[in-house]
Amino acid sequence: MLIAILLIATIAYAVMLNRRLTDLRKDQSELEKLAQSFNDATIRAEESIHKLTGSADDMKRDVQDTLRKAEALRDDLNFLIERAGASADKLEERVRNNRPEPQAPAFSGKKVKDTVVPPEPKATPAAKPKPEPSFLDDDDDYKPKTDAERELLKALESVR
Repeated sequence: MLIAILLIATIAYAVMLNRRLTDLRKDQSELEKLAQSFNDATIRAEESIHKLTGSADDMKRDVQDTLRKAEALRDDLNFLIERAGASADKLEERVRNNRPEPQAPAFSGKKVKDTVVPPEPKATPAAKPKPEPSFLDDDDDYKPKTDAERELLKALESVR
């Protein structure tokens, strides 16, 4: 009888062990599926990294091209600003040279209202006004290189 009890206990333990092994095999197949999906995700991530690296390189080249163009425009604008400043200085000097010096009345002890100079008479229509000198006389052979230079020179000439 002792053998029968031991045999029943062994069979019960074997059944319990069989269930645990079945659960472990089932979990092993799920673990393999999980490992495979992780491997697939890793491969997709690596491909995406390569695509992103290529896109970043393309964007870097585009930004560098844009930067080169912007630097060229900056240089053109600096040239135009310098040129316009020099032209404005020449124009201001010529205007000053062509303007008569105001004559200050000598102090004679009179009140201010007695020293006010009457306005000069207006020119008659028959008199022709003197043409204003061109502020680019020295540089008549200058040819603008860009559209911005041409527009600035037109604007400056139209102001005259």
